Amino acid sequence: MKTVRPTTSPRKQPRQARSRATVDAITQAAAYILVKRGWEGFTTNAIAERAGVNISSLYQFFPNKEAIVAELQRRHIEQTRRKLVEALPRLAGQRSLRDALLLLVGAIVDEHRVAPALHRAFAEELPRSVKCPTEDEAALRRQALEALRPFMKNVPNPEVAIEIGVVAARAVINGAATHRPEVLGLPQFREEVVALLQGYLQRRASSA
Repeated sequence: MKTVRPTTSPRKQPRQARSRATVDAITQAAAYILVKRGWEGFTTNAIAERAGVNISSLYQFFPNKEAIVAELQRRHIEQTRRKLVEALPRLAGQRSLRDALLLLVGAIVDEHRVAPALHRAFAEELPRSVKCPTEDEAALRRQALEALRPFMKNVPNPEVAIEIGVVAARAVINGAATHRPEVLGLPQFREEVVALLQGYLQRRASSA
């Protein structure tokens, strides 16, 4: 028997100021509940109680908790991606690969420093079925490739190299944000991630 996945779309979009305030209160309460109680404690009743709204008001906008967490993730991605989107056009104007990587890594680190407790909850608490993919990831990687390609040395396939490099950098930074968020503010941490990527994208010529 085919499993029917719960809808993750809002029931309706808030248009009036009062409705927007209600949705904001619901998402803020949802973030608190997810961080403090995890996915098991993430219920519509708990969210409504924390938000100070009637459960029927919550259901006017969200059909279930999956739709609430989808909106919570959408807002978080929108907020955290701002620095990265601003940094990407500036990569091409850098004088060296190291300068470009410092800018890129700094932007990725900064996005992970926004609401680290919520970021950790997304990573550790949410079932895979409700995690939202980042729709603009491919476009962001294309921009990074175009900016970093002129600096690369002895890289046979720049497209694959960027794919691996971005995945590796995000894995290192995400791991730090999840388990040791205090290191994200250390300049040495950013330098080490830059060194990792620089050595990968500027290689010595093969002697073979």
